[in-house]
Amino acid sequence: MWTTRHGRLIGPDARVVQVDDDASALGVHRPLDLGVTGDVAVTARRALEAAAAGSATGYRTADVRKDIAERVRLRDVPYDDESTGERIDPRTLSIALDDLLPAERVIGVDSGNFMGHPTMYLSVPDHEGLCFTQAFQSIGLGLATAVGAALARPDRLPVAALGDGGALMSVAELDTVRRLALPMVVVVYNDDAYGAEVHHFGPDGHALDIVEFPPTDIATVARGHGFEAVTVRTPVDLTGVADWLAGTRARPLLIDAKVTRDHGAWWLEEAFRGH
Repeated sequence: MWTTRHGRLIGPDARVVQVDDDASALGVHRPLDLGVTGDVAVTARRALEAAAAGSATGYRTADVRKDIAERVRLRDVPYDDESTGERIDPRTLSIALDDLLPAERVIGVDSGNFMGHPTMYLSVPDHEGLCFTQAFQSIGLGLATAVGAALARPDRLPVAALGDGGALMSVAELDTVRRLALPMVVVVYNDDAYGAEVHHFGPDGHALDIVEFPPTDIATVARGHGFEAVTVRTPVDLTGVADWLAGTRARPLLIDAKVTRDHGAWWLEEAFRGH
């Protein structure tokens, strides 16, 4: 469900081969044309050798090679910017932050409607650069995760990406960040709600009064914990982030980004197809 869009990413006429070192895993999730019990790396090398000996045209055509070179990052794919002046499109925000923040970074991401934006638009230098808490199916873990990542990799700029619900749920950890003197950037994608619940239950007419919040000035909350803070509604407001990066970074920075909220993220809509 999660990796193939309920199987729809595999075409109906595709021939499916599964390789696994556990024979009992073969064909568990869908019918196969061929099941191979073996080490994945060894099997891949043998398959490449066999393909090189033949004359079949592979998938890596000139057009595919061009797409990978020019559109391998989602930020390179055009989109309709839904920013309004009062709220910033989270894609626009994330791309701008990707340009601003140093490449040597370690990112901790909380769970929620917002979570795909930092994971898809904020690049990381390697596999140690992203800590994603979604496996726990819970919100409120991202800030503590980022604290741990910051302590593990003091050579990198720590970045916590949170929704406003998760940020408020874990607000006490702002004191931890300040007390440990971590030069952290905390990005809050603030849509004044538990966005996943809004977009999950709203279309069916359920009451949303317990999952929508009054506007919360999280920047002021952060300043009360000793942070520097900026409120972002447009890309121009990110000037404060550039100033912080160019300064001493003596205090951590929180970005209270007022993001658009008209609809759920596409990955959330896809996930909800299974519920």
